[in-house]
Amino acid sequence: MTLLSSIAGCASLSKDQCLNGNWQQIGFADGTRGLPPDQLDEHAKACAEHGVQTNFDQYMLGRSRGLINYCQPENAFNIGRAGQAENVAACPPNMQNTFLFEFRRGGEINQMESELEPLRSRISANNSRVVRNDSRINDIRNELRRTDLSSDARNALLNEFNRLLDEKNALIRDNAFMQRDFNRRRDMIALRLQEFGK
Repeated sequence: MTLLSSIAGCASLSKDQCLNGNWQQIGFADGTRGLPPDQLDEHAKACAEHGVQTNFDQYMLGRSRGLINYCQPENAFNIGRAGQAENVAACPPNMQNTFLFEFRRGGEINQMESELEPLRSRISANNSRVVRNDSRINDIRNELRRTDLSSDARNALLNEFNRLLDEKNALIRDNAFMQRDFNRRRDMIALRLQEFGK
């Protein structure tokens, strides 16, 4: 890849978007995403390479309309829940407090949901180990049926069998505990969402 194509790949707008650009629509899209006004500078750089000038007035008109969508309480909650950064400063002053309030509530849910992931991961890892242990336990059972096993080999297999069985039982107990914790946390999230009217 050449340096020029690499730079073009990072441009905020494509050549077609610059040439056919409806600056009010571009501003609206940026506003809906909560992008700062200096995003227009990025567009100006991208379009200058194609000999196209931006339309500041049309862009800002579209952006201000798009910000109304961005600053809606439901969107603020979703941004917080997704763990994204907020841009409350972009919102009209009369919408900032509500936006921030809902963003923080979404962030609270994000935090609660993020605590589920390690539990889910450990439960899954334990289940995989139980399956591996079961497979090896079955293999050992088959080996123990052999009549030509030496006493030492038989004892080694029995020791491994018992160790794997103990480990499997411990994993199952651990999973039962973690599953209860997981279910409790999930229920708390559902209750909190209900309190938030979500």
